[in-house]
Amino acid sequence: MPEAEVGSAFLANFPDVSETIVAISSPPGSGALAIIRLSGPQSLITIQRFFSGGQHLKPRYATFGVIEHPDLGAGIFDDAVVTYFPAPNSATGEDVVEISVHGGEFIQQELLRVLANQDSVRLAEPGEFTLRSFLNEKIDLSRAEAVAETINAQSAAAHQLAQDHLHGGIRRYLDQIKHDLLLIISFVEAELDFSDQEISRVKPEKHLDQIQSIKRRAETLLSTYFYGQRLMDGFRVVLIGPTNAGKSSIFNVLCGFDRAIVTEYPGTTRDTIEGELSIAGHRVILIDTAGIRAVNDPIENIGIDRSLLELDRADIVLSIHAPDAQVDMPLFPGKTPVISIFNKSDLISDQDTAKTTANVIISCKTGSGIDLLRQKLAEKILLSRTMADGGLIIASQRQADTLQRFSDACLAAETGIFSKIEPEYFASDLRNALSILGEITGETTPDDILNEIFSTFCIGK
Repeated sequence: MPEAEVGSAFLANFPDVSETIVAISSPPGSGALAIIRLSGPQSLITIQRFFSGGQHLKPRYATFGVIEHPDLGAGIFDDAVVTYFPAPNSATGEDVVEISVHGGEFIQQELLRVLANQDSVRLAEPGEFTLRSFLNEKIDLSRAEAVAETINAQSAAAHQLAQDHLHGGIRRYLDQIKHDLLLIISFVEAELDFSDQEISRVKPEKHLDQIQSIKRRAETLLSTYFYGQRLMDGFRVVLIGPTNAGKSSIFNVLCGFDRAIVTEYPGTTRDTIEGELSIAGHRVILIDTAGIRAVNDPIENIGIDRSLLELDRADIVLSIHAPDAQVDMPLFPGKTPVISIFNKSDLISDQDTAKTTANVIISCKTGSGIDLLRQKLAEKILLSRTMADGGLIIASQRQADTLQRFSDACLAAETGIFSKIEPEYFASDLRNALSILGEITGETTPDDILNEIFSTFCIGK
């Protein structure tokens, strides 16, 4: 979206985007190295005041030298490697300078402070580097959101989703839908333009199959949201069962360390405990819960209530049973996948073990069945996987809501055909659908949505 097309209300929430900005682009805290980034028309001039090799910077080549400036004290402030990216061939479409220095917090903050005090240079706002990439048409809005997804990805599957988006997967998918929709609109509007001439007109019903096909493709992408959201946030896997069934032992075994306290006394776990692990490349949030039983202890009852609340939030339930822990269990949410686990198999004979109807029979004491449990958990996770053509998945609530509105607009056009409305109203429904589709990539996105997206970014991105 060219800057001229962005609403004034949106740009009013940011300082002047024609100014040069500076920010630390590496993670907070100390480290071996830190990166400070400048973007804007004064980037090169500014670094030339500080960097010994500033007069010899070659575009897109790393140059070693030292940082010196009276505002940084006498003598050499630090060694540095500086890379200059001239406009428009940079991440933001502007002149960009990246300064790599030692990663001590004093070095980072002091250099940032002095750079930001230079003429026509200011501290960047959160997300402003990515915003400038968007304004200068280096990326569309779906790719801007993918920057945040890439940073926040905590599993291999989430990382792959973010990379697909970052490299334009959503844009390519929607461009094909847009192309087909524009063909229909051009036919309908051409007939409206020549409606007073005696030409053969195509009935709106002839476009019905095309509109339904467009709608199906959008809904296929929309259907991936449930899985995509869990790729980013993690699958919530809740262990539920009676007291002393060994839930905390299973929790510790799956986490790989003793996260929860385990004793032989019923009711040891009083509150929910969370741990993280990776299953089949997917992030899993494992939740241990208080054992279910009838008890007069008010504190334990609070824990049991929290256990039942976790059931409503669960993506997968591990229902734990054991030969020495029997109690009537609550009903699980209707569509939530359940893995039934019979624990403590080492306490009973093989003949009695064979009688159980559980999906998995395990013993935390001997380790028997644990690998099968992990396998069953991976199967449940992968069963939820849905993808559009090319393996595309969405994880953004905004994109999902917009696709739903697009589908509704296509449905309105379908309904108009069946109701035999006038062609100009039918064309208006299609134009509305096209405008909604453009919100995903930023072609027609309202200012308040742009504000919300870029305000969630960290400073330096």
